[in-house]
Amino acid sequence: MERIEKYGIFCRSWEGGFSNHPNDSGGATMKGVTLATYRQYCKAKGYKRPTVTDLKNISDKTWNAVLRWGYWGRIKADQINDEWVAYIFVDWIWMSGPRYISFLQRRLGLTADGIIGKKSLAKINSMKGEELFNLIWNERKAHFERIAKGKNAVFLKGWMRRLNSIHYGYLMPNGGKEKDKLK
Repeated sequence: MERIEKYGIFCRSWEGGFSNHPNDSGGATMKGVTLATYRQYCKAKGYKRPTVTDLKNISDKTWNAVLRWGYWGRIKADQINDEWVAYIFVDWIWMSGPRYISFLQRRLGLTADGIIGKKSLAKINSMKGEELFNLIWNERKAHFERIAKGKNAVFLKGWMRRLNSIHYGYLMPNGGKEKDKLK
């Protein structure tokens, strides 16, 4: 199984159907894809501007294309040597946005330009995988705890359940048991 397929199985297990929670700054979302992201994707591909109805009807094929275009490809996950680092990094960008590319670059002592290029990949790939995985995991946990105030407090338990399902060595789909681990 390709890495992106494994991550897709994991990600889809955690993303429900349509949501437009009043406390979620992402707004209208289907299977974890926000309307804003879907519109960016369609604009980049030269497709018509999608509506909320279009978002509600997003196909699995299009969902996979959005994952590859906006997240997996953006961090060049196929070029990250350690697959577990790739998974936790792409999940960070999926859940929190591409600005966390710059955040990681700063933490690694790189120029924070938000673009994963040769220097960023070289630094990521030069590090011990489990060490970098743990750095990202801990940064995400701290981030969730920082922002889980006021209207965001309602999301902390779910964010932490998902984060706790990402391990160095396996991903645990939502509701999964030992036999369901994606290794």
